Amino acid sequence: MALAFSTADPEITLEEESARHLIFSVDIPPDSRARTKDVGVTLTVIGKILPDTAQAGNAADSTAKLMEWSVVPAEQKIAYRSVTLKVKSGGIVTRQYELPNAFIVDYYERFGNGEDIGEFTLVLKQMKNKLADVKVTGGFTE
Repeated sequence: MALAFSTADPEITLEEESARHLIFSVDIPPDSRARTKDVGVTLTVIGKILPDTAQAGNAADSTAKLMEWSVVPAEQKIAYRSVTLKVKSGGIVTRQYELPNAFIVDYYERFGNGEDIGEFTLVLKQMKNKLADVKVTGGFTE
C-alpha cells in the first residue's frame, strides 16, 4: 500500500515512501448528547523523514516544506491549502481524501540513535465553515 500526499497553492508533494500511516477522523465534541453542528474533520499523517539525496540525483525530502508551512501565521492566505491524500493498493485508489481548506494544527519531528532517519507527524484540520467541501472517494484506477 502507498500513501500519496500533496497540497496545492503552493505545492508540496511527499514521496510515496515517506508517508506511512493515515488517520482520518470526524470529530464530535465528547460532551455532546446528540448529533451536533460542532463537527470537525482531522487528517493525521505519520511518516518517515527521508535522507536528503538531492546530490545523488533524487529529489530532496519534502517534509522540510511541511515544517515551513506549520509556522505560517493564520492571517496569511498560504496557511490554508488544498490537501489531497490517496491510499493506493495494487493500482487502485482505495480512498482519496480531499480537504480544500486545510490548516496545520500540529507538526512533530522525532529523531533517535537507531537506524531510522526520523519520523514526522502532521495533524491537519479542515476549516469548519467549509466542511461540506470535504470529499472522500475511492475505488478507481489511476
